[in-house]
Amino acid sequence: MKKINNFTTKLPFYILIFFTAIFLQSCELFGDDNDDAPKLPEATQTGANTFAFKVNGKVINVTNTSKQTAIYQNEFIQFGAGGVYIIIENPLEINKNYLLKGKSSYYVDPNPELGCHYEFEDSYEGHVVFTKIDRTNYIVSGTFEFSTKTDNCDDIRITQGVFDMRYIP
Repeated sequence: MKKINNFTTKLPFYILIFFTAIFLQSCELFGDDNDDAPKLPEATQTGANTFAFKVNGKVINVTNTSKQTAIYQNEFIQFGAGGVYIIIENPLEINKNYLLKGKSSYYVDPNPELGCHYEFEDSYEGHVVFTKIDRTNYIVSGTFEFSTKTDNCDDIRITQGVFDMRYIP
């Protein structure tokens, strides 16, 4: 009787193990490596004191801090944090697109150490949309984005801006 080589009978098993290992190595079974990367908060309308945006793709999230400002007095609202401050004159309406030119203004000071200061005159596009203006509970919420430039500094693109703040009347 002829003896069969043990390796030959197990060869299909070894091939299966090899290809399974290759397959598992190439898959992202356990999530993204960037799970710890900063993320923007969800848009809310509860007065959660959130103010967040991306500056040229980098997330800035200034939430529940004394570095936030929201004041609604004397026919205008001023709000902001993280070096971005926006001023818009009355009348304020929900779901209206306020262009950040003319009566609306903002300034960006993302890195004071560099000495770059951007003002609304430097803007070439941008808007704010209020999704909630609660004059009883003093809450203002919405979204914003804009692009700006100034001499001798990098162009700034602010995107995916969200805010949900309690304001001072």
